[in-house]
Amino acid sequence: MMAELERLRQIHRSLSDVISQMEAEQQSSPSILTRTVRLGDARSMAVLAAIDGAGGSVSNLEFETILARFGRTLRGAGGFLGGAGASVRRDDGKFSITSAGKTALEKWKLRYGSKWLEELMTPEALGDRAYPDNSRVTFKV
Repeated sequence: MMAELERLRQIHRSLSDVISQMEAEQQSSPSILTRTVRLGDARSMAVLAAIDGAGGSVSNLEFETILARFGRTLRGAGGFLGGAGASVRRDDGKFSITSAGKTALEKWKLRYGSKWLEELMTPEALGDRAYPDNSRVTFKV
């Protein structure tokens, strides 16, 4: 019985060492899983994320600034505001994310993770109009 118990302890130590090594490797190695998205879709989701991150509602000036930061204009914002599934609505001089907009943003986060926010939500990455909306961007998940 003592020999069996000692053997189980040895197996436990070995497994603990393997688990520790694998955890260390996982933390030190970069993710190799990537996603590719249309730049226009990423820009639109970045606008929604910025409004949501500002408490869900922004002033007219803030909305225009957010749009510009991500390569959009107020003139071209009709896609956010139009139709029954509008992702943004305008009330009393404020632009607010709608429940449809929040749902779209949550689906995007579930599909692509939240890392895209860190890697893509920069003026350099999304605001550069030299890259058209149908361009593809790849990022690590």
